[in-house]
Amino acid sequence: MKRILLSRTDAIGDLILTLPVARSIKEAFPDHHLTMLVSEYTEPLLDGEEYIDGVITIPGRELGNYVEVKELSHLLRAGDFDAVVFFYPRFSLALAARMAGIARRIGTGYRSYSLLLNERVKLHRKHSGKHELDLNYDLAQSAFLGLPHHEPHLAVLEQETSSAQALLAKRGVSPGEPYVIVHPFSRGSSPNWRLENYVSLAQGLVASSVKVVVTGSQQERPQLGSFFTDGPSDVVNVAGETDLRQLKGLIKAAAMVVTSSTGPIHIATAVETFAVGIYPPVAALSPVRWGPRGGANKLFVPEVTPNEGQTGSLMDGIKVENVLAFILSKLQADIRLRKQ
Repeated sequence: MKRILLSRTDAIGDLILTLPVARSIKEAFPDHHLTMLVSEYTEPLLDGEEYIDGVITIPGRELGNYVEVKELSHLLRAGDFDAVVFFYPRFSLALAARMAGIARRIGTGYRSYSLLLNERVKLHRKHSGKHELDLNYDLAQSAFLGLPHHEPHLAVLEQETSSAQALLAKRGVSPGEPYVIVHPFSRGSSPNWRLENYVSLAQGLVASSVKVVVTGSQQERPQLGSFFTDGPSDVVNVAGETDLRQLKGLIKAAAMVVTSSTGPIHIATAVETFAVGIYPPVAALSPVRWGPRGGANKLFVPEVTPNEGQTGSLMDGIKVENVLAFILSKLQADIRLRKQ
């Protein structure tokens, strides 16, 4: 049996777009023992993923000092890993793997710390023109030939669903009552729609008798304004009240999720909930590289000329009325389909 470590310590969407590779490795090599190295924040996403045999977590995306590097190296040495694949390479993590004596250390060959790796894949991610999921497969194929390809899929556990239902029940949402999630923030990972556009969208949905559930982090909640705090009863603001497991349950039960290029859009399509995405027209951040995979979605990208600059203002090319019209039309079509 080979013991394999797959390292992806960055954000939610990044991990979701890496998990299909882990699934493929397990399918092609069922006798391999697969361990994921992830951040503490994203670790709950692995609950229920039966092809993962073990999990190691670190507090953030990378290690903060040499003491932490040494501690991780001891942990990796105890794991007796035959190989490690760095899908999100960082110097501190590569150094810990080297210190642990992992025989095969696989990653891209164009980083300053690639010398710490001994299997370097000639892969330029940023300007490849490929999707992140396909780039992850390109990286893994060098070590695991002939992998089958999968799209993202996340298991949703019963306790995640029941916890989400309990949270909504406290806010007056009945079991089975349809709702649309609006998640207005992107943690700065890419240019986003203005907050007032999300507010206007939510107001339009409420005016059409659509229940809206607003999600976000505790740090983001104060920015949501009085509309989402003291507004109509058809807007339920749970920003800052959910952990990642509850968020997964909320998204699974939603009729639709509206958000930007951020983690919840990848959760949505991975749990088979329709997603509406607000994306920038910047090549390295566009749906070509970071769009959701594995489920139904509609993505809005503003049409701009190349000299308009890469700032948040370019997102104003996406009109609230167009997004609202699509959502209402899709919801009505789904209702008609259910009645047939």
